[in-house]
Amino acid sequence: MQGIWTTEHLRAAEARLLAATPEGALMQRAAFGVAVQAADLLAEHTGHVAGRRVALLVGAGNNGGDALWAGSFLRRRGVAVTAVLLNPERTHAAGLAALRRSGGRVTTPARASQLLESVD
Repeated sequence: MQGIWTTEHLRAAEARLLAATPEGALMQRAAFGVAVQAADLLAEHTGHVAGRRVALLVGAGNNGGDALWAGSFLRRRGVAVTAVLLNPERTHAAGLAALRRSGGRVTTPARASQLLESVD
């Protein structure tokens, strides 16, 4: 079947799925998939998952929530995770709480820049 899927079509399909699943479950499922792929890349490129470091560039809303939840899953695999919050006042609250509970670190772009300068 060929056709065009408009934003309205996608939102309607997503709304039906969201209504049939517990709150947050779809986001956590997607984030887990991202975390699995990230762990595979870490293993492929560095030979390890545990003990590696990743930085998350976290935007606002649900997309940022996906990143934060993925970071929390990576923390469970022993990855050091730092989330750089690009819009702290609009950060996904549940994702941020999950990352913090898992031991992930949080910073802002200005602070991340200072940290990088101190490494040089």
